[in-house]
Amino acid sequence: MTSRKQEGLFALAALALLASCKPSFGQPPYLITETTLLAVRGEPPEVNPGASVTYSFLLASPDATVTGADAMWDVCLTPKPPSESNAVASACTGIPDAGAASVGLTFVAPVPSKACQLFGPIAPPPAAGQPPVRPRDPDSTGGYYLPVQVWLPSASTGAVSGFALERIRCNLANAPADKVQEYNSKYQANNDPGVQQTDVVDAQGNVLSLDAGTQAVHPGDVVTIQVTFAPGSAEVFPVYNPQTEELDDQTESLHVSWFITGGIFEHDRTGVAAVDAGDIATSTSNQWTAPTQPGTHVLWIVLRDSRGGTDYKSYKIDVVAP
Repeated sequence: MTSRKQEGLFALAALALLASCKPSFGQPPYLITETTLLAVRGEPPEVNPGASVTYSFLLASPDATVTGADAMWDVCLTPKPPSESNAVASACTGIPDAGAASVGLTFVAPVPSKACQLFGPIAPPPAAGQPPVRPRDPDSTGGYYLPVQVWLPSASTGAVSGFALERIRCNLANAPADKVQEYNSKYQANNDPGVQQTDVVDAQGNVLSLDAGTQAVHPGDVVTIQVTFAPGSAEVFPVYNPQTEELDDQTESLHVSWFITGGIFEHDRTGVAAVDAGDIATSTSNQWTAPTQPGTHVLWIVLRDSRGGTDYKSYKIDVVAP
């Protein structure tokens, strides 16, 4: 593993697992003091088996976003055994096989045609002499996920690794034929959410747009940083309810993970939980206390939805003496 661990990509309720770096004792997880993997993204975030996906990553350092770092990529083909509690099988962790892995800033690969057997509701054929394998249960949004590993061996603090969990479009299982037909007609594959704008709001209510450029605050200022979601970020989708044998419309939850190189955030993560269809959130905010010393700080916003979509942006904030 690595020297520091950040939260999972959607914590798997929102589903994307990061095996980044483990925080130092007493250090807030939002504070970036060493090279840290913040997100691994598949685009598009949900596809049918056989479709190609482009994977990329967000790597942060105390100075800036790290660009130009070649990574090793590998698609995991080992389902998680029932005896393991992690989101990804232990057999898929560790250094990728150099002969099988791809190397590059990004990685393009098709979702395996048997992904719904390996990670979905279709039970794979049992191995010789072994009992039948139980098919996977969906998550709370009805989804199934393919783990794709990224390994960065040359980070300044040592190797950094993590996983994208690519959502797989599998057939609805254990449902009446009419509900399967209705589901197929209504369900739309997930799209990534979007960060539309990010603003700093000072104690006097002045709004400073970070999208317009680096903004300045004073040492020790307590400000609100507000992220506005792009229209359509929280999508409505059907989920099959096996108790009622009906389709329930659900709205995606949206959560922001906050990261910065200095100062104090009130929360590591903010956002809105999944709600009934029609109740759409448009923004989330966090309180930030600026450091007491002047300097420039990098802010990273990682937005995730509950079906595996991801967006991220970075900004700079200057702390200047009055």
